[in-house]
Amino acid sequence: MLDINISSKKYQDNKIIENLKLEVNESEFISIIGPSGCGKTTLLNIISNTDNDFLGSILFDERNIVDSNIGVMFQDSRLIPWLTIFENIMLVSNTKDEELILQSLVEVGLENYIDSYAKELSGGMQRRAALVRAFINKPDVLLLDEPFISLDYPTAQALRSDFLKFYKKYKPTVIFITHDFKEAVSLSNRIIFLDSKPMKIVLDYENKNDFSSNLEDLEIEKIKENILAKYPGILSGSIS
Repeated sequence: MLDINISSKKYQDNKIIENLKLEVNESEFISIIGPSGCGKTTLLNIISNTDNDFLGSILFDERNIVDSNIGVMFQDSRLIPWLTIFENIMLVSNTKDEELILQSLVEVGLENYIDSYAKELSGGMQRRAALVRAFINKPDVLLLDEPFISLDYPTAQALRSDFLKFYKKYKPTVIFITHDFKEAVSLSNRIIFLDSKPMKIVLDYENKNDFSSNLEDLEIEKIKENILAKYPGILSGSIS
């Protein structure tokens, strides 16, 4: 289990997070939605151990998360431009297993671009390489900061499908930041809705549906609309 307990996180005198408690079960996939500026990326930075300036604890299986295997996927590919795609993955691989890297690149359709550089790939292809990089060490916890943003819809849907294949294969615990409500419904087991100043959870929604076999299922839109009908202000952080 991932146990998030943040008593306080401040920037100067501004309270960003206060008394935030969230438990995420092993291999659970949660999406986090909240208004801009509420601290979602700050939360990911704390969980990933890149921001230690807070009061509280982040535990995975009752140990400090610093001892865990964490994968991250960002809003852009962040590939090193002077390395080939294969070399980018090899650089972060713990096992340096060439066969696994090649197999993973084949699984996302990059078998003909293994020796290519990032500038030679489309944005969607770069993001597929970043997807492989995020999973290559079989992470215990995977953190996603809007990884499908800025892609055209067909490309984003194809990448979401590729992501779900890897998720089912490796079964990490996933925390997924998104502004796309429909995306959250289609991918995750739970959706955590936040408010800001300071960050707090206003709704913890359990999504009992599995849309992994059909990301175009019409039920996705129905669920989204039903939640919005019940909580019209939920996307701005209000359930009143």
